Amino acid sequence: MTDIADRPEIAPELRLVPHAFRRTFGRPAQGVWYSPGMLNLLGGAVKVPARWGAIVAGDRRDDGVLELVSVNRPAERAVLPSEDVPAWASGVRARGGATLMCSVDLPRGSGLSASEALNAAIELALDEADQPETEVLDLPGQRLLVIDTRVRRDEPQQERPYTPGTQDLGAELTAYHRAQSPDPEQDAVVQAALQAGARGASMLIDPPGRPAVALVDADLVPAVRKAITKAVEIPPRYLTITPGPFKAAALR
Repeated sequence: MTDIADRPEIAPELRLVPHAFRRTFGRPAQGVWYSPGMLNLLGGAVKVPARWGAIVAGDRRDDGVLELVSVNRPAERAVLPSEDVPAWASGVRARGGATLMCSVDLPRGSGLSASEALNAAIELALDEADQPETEVLDLPGQRLLVIDTRVRRDEPQQERPYTPGTQDLGAELTAYHRAQSPDPEQDAVVQAALQAGARGASMLIDPPGRPAVALVDADLVPAVRKAITKAVEIPPRYLTITPGPFKAAALR
């Protein structure tokens, strides 16, 4: 059987991780598993998958140890269960034995739940079970602009309960934001987005970051980004999401 790392029909970003596994461990990976990053809106009442996510490649082991290596931080290995875990793997739950090479193209705290995506990909690897397709929002002509303020704080951000009351996502985002206790940076981003014509905007919960999101008509995205950048001291990072049918997957 051809090594997954050498199969041309598989997307290059998926082949990269098993290639790194083979280079590190001297053997081919038994499988590759992918899970998209999830944008949790309105306290998780609405979930939107993104193009970016987590990819893991490797094989199972029978000693109950979960060994994780990062493509970007190969010297910072995580061996679970353990109390000494590098920051990039701090949200991983130890629940089975495997050796996995990991690639997560979502910065922690950026608003797309990097730890959630990594955990989901690892669960696929351990359980060898696919996940159901996530329901996709129908937002023709609109985009979800994720704003990573690049602010990172040690203290957790508390989320107040919120129950959506309408079918208008823009209005609900703004109402959710006003029901929370945002950091000043998040509040500045939201206000700038709304003043620039966003349909709605809110803070996001994704520690240790202080991200935000805005629902924007596609043709207004550049103007909203410009207004936000002008309103804050630290230039943010932006991700623009067009909701689509992205799905967790397992490759062999």
